[in-house]
Amino acid sequence: MVNQPKARELEPYADDLYQAVVRAVPHWITTQLSEIASLSIDETSKEFIFALADVAEHTLRVISEELFALLTTDVDAQQSNPLHVLRASTSYATQLLQKFGAVPTRRDEYEVRAMPDDVFSIGPLTWRDLGEEVHDAGISWGAWKAATILTRRRSDGSIPS
Repeated sequence: MVNQPKARELEPYADDLYQAVVRAVPHWITTQLSEIASLSIDETSKEFIFALADVAEHTLRVISEELFALLTTDVDAQQSNPLHVLRASTSYATQLLQKFGAVPTRRDEYEVRAMPDDVFSIGPLTWRDLGEEVHDAGISWGAWKAATILTRRRSDGSIPS
């Protein structure tokens, strides 16, 4: 498990999301890269397998740190969202695929806009791309965040009750 800072605690819904994502990332990134590689390179070579393990570890570390930082930020101050963190974490994986000569995938307009640097379509489009546990935790966290913001706005008079 990736170490996380002890000084800050996560709200329960944020913690559920964080834990679900951290559990899912190694399998998700390994599966994504193996599937993409199988289309144009030898994904069974020892060199690729060792590099894949390194990419999975690096990706988990990056996501763990950045997601934890985001989720410990007050919801009103968050400038990004957890899916953005996951989508932005694919540069190391992209470099691996480029090194081994993988062919970039065809992407639709949404993917190009949402993830311009993800030429292999590694990043998740939805929570479900990382599995049902992450999907459920992501939906619950989003509902909690929206409810928290609405409650604050009603309390401070920004919106009517």
